[in-house]
Amino acid sequence: CLGSFRAGLFTAARQSTNAFPDLRSCVNAIPNQCNPLPCNEDGYMNCKDGQATFTCICKSGWQGERCEFDINECKDPTNVNGGCSQICDNTPGSYQCSCKSGFVMLSNKKDCKDVDECSVKPSVCGTAVCKNVPGYFECECAEGYSYNPISKSCEDVDECSENMCAQLCVNYPGGYSCYCDGKKGFKLAQDQKSCEAVPVCLPLNLDKNYELLYLAEQFVGVVLYLKFRLPDVTRFSAEFDFRTYDSEGVILYAESLDHSAWFLIALRDGKIEIQFKNEYTTQITTGGKVINNGLWNMVSVEELEYSISVKIAKEAVMNINKPQNLFKLTNGFLETKVYFAGLPRKVENALIRPINPRLDGCIRGWNLMNQGASGVKEIIQEKQNKHCLVTVEKGSYFPGSGVAEFSINYNNISDAEDWQVNVSLNIRPSTDTGVMFALVSGDTVPFALSLDILVSVENMVISRVEALSLCSSQQSHLEFRVSRNNLELSTPLRKDVVYSEDLLGQLAILDKAMKGTVATYVGGLPDVPFSATPVNAFYSGCMEVSVNGARLDLDEAVSKHNDIRAHSCPSVLKNTKGS
Repeated sequence: CLGSFRAGLFTAARQSTNAFPDLRSCVNAIPNQCNPLPCNEDGYMNCKDGQATFTCICKSGWQGERCEFDINECKDPTNVNGGCSQICDNTPGSYQCSCKSGFVMLSNKKDCKDVDECSVKPSVCGTAVCKNVPGYFECECAEGYSYNPISKSCEDVDECSENMCAQLCVNYPGGYSCYCDGKKGFKLAQDQKSCEAVPVCLPLNLDKNYELLYLAEQFVGVVLYLKFRLPDVTRFSAEFDFRTYDSEGVILYAESLDHSAWFLIALRDGKIEIQFKNEYTTQITTGGKVINNGLWNMVSVEELEYSISVKIAKEAVMNINKPQNLFKLTNGFLETKVYFAGLPRKVENALIRPINPRLDGCIRGWNLMNQGASGVKEIIQEKQNKHCLVTVEKGSYFPGSGVAEFSINYNNISDAEDWQVNVSLNIRPSTDTGVMFALVSGDTVPFALSLDILVSVENMVISRVEALSLCSSQQSHLEFRVSRNNLELSTPLRKDVVYSEDLLGQLAILDKAMKGTVATYVGGLPDVPFSATPVNAFYSGCMEVSVNGARLDLDEAVSKHNDIRAHSCPSVLKNTKGS
């Protein structure tokens, strides 16, 4: 119709054949463009017919010519995230705000609030501690424990199963500890997990001479035994150079084969003592000058016709009368057995005056029964442990390979329920770790003092002195006093009365042990579990110990490792400075 009324095309002929006489009539005849509906049914609000065209009026949240496109309000730059505080969910023609798990929607339908699960459900973590966090909660356990959500409880973590330690790992509730075998020369490194060799911080002069016989090789028994059967000798004689700092002990003991006669050369209070017994007489004589000065002294004992002559440095110091020969001849032979540094069997009770047979000293240049060294040199040369150190100083030496045990009563005389442990130590360590003094009860160590000045009760450290280097060529003096309610520790730097919150509790453990039986160990620990104490390495170096005012004589110990030297200590290696 409209085409017929285009400009320049309207004619009477057309007019006569057209059903619509004019343009208005033709326009009115155009059908409604909104029918059928051209707009998106979900997005349109109204369709407006425009005569040969249409206009879709969109609902809020829709756009497009036909309202076919949803507006994503969640991405509207003018209204970030649709105004939602957490989650914005776009929907056809609209959107809605929602909250993450652990949050609830506020009344404004946009903002979220955290749910405190620990308050809503107090037992949600069982025996663990509930900690509320934004949107969630956590069940917390103490360090060394992990949470089991099934049983709702804290369970110990076995760190040892994870190979945390280089050598020994001991797991305990809530933690673990690493230990190293100190007796094999290892100590715990700074990372508290790996082990490292115990370093020597003060080298010592350990040079030995095979021509020097060491008299203290054995703690029990004799060092050397010789048997003589001589046809042309009728009298006893012995000559030797002797060096010691020890004040008492047996140098030489000789006896007849039938044990009826014997002769003893010993040291008492630093002086030569002679004891002998045969069928004619029994005698004991002590005299001469003090020779336990660490110097070499020539000693000679010679049986004369009617006396026994004792000389030191070729000067007569004793002349002992005797009626007959010391030993009877057997079939024209003088048959004797000679023992160095000790007594055979159990003859101590047979002596005229008892003596501690142990003697830390050296002999050289010996001549027995006028037979010279008579094969002794070859015997000594074969065994390193029979050799003497070339140079020594006064003191006791712990080589880091054993301990000495003492039996000491620490109870007060006036009060049997009370006890006191007062210990002073003069030390010159050659390594920077090791147990110096310990009280042991069964498999436990109720008290120990270790380098580097560490005091422990069982496996708990109750006092530690930091930054104190004792590895020096000079001796250091340490003291400590401990009772049931007090601990005092004195070092070269200061004197402290130790106090801590746990001290009284730890001293109570010690007090309980002191009411039972405790053994005193010097220089290390016996065979106790690694975990019994923080340090288990042997002490290495020189050390002298006094307990409750009395100096401990290692010759009088209940037991002592043979390598420990009771009265001689190696000198510091020359040209070595203490660190």
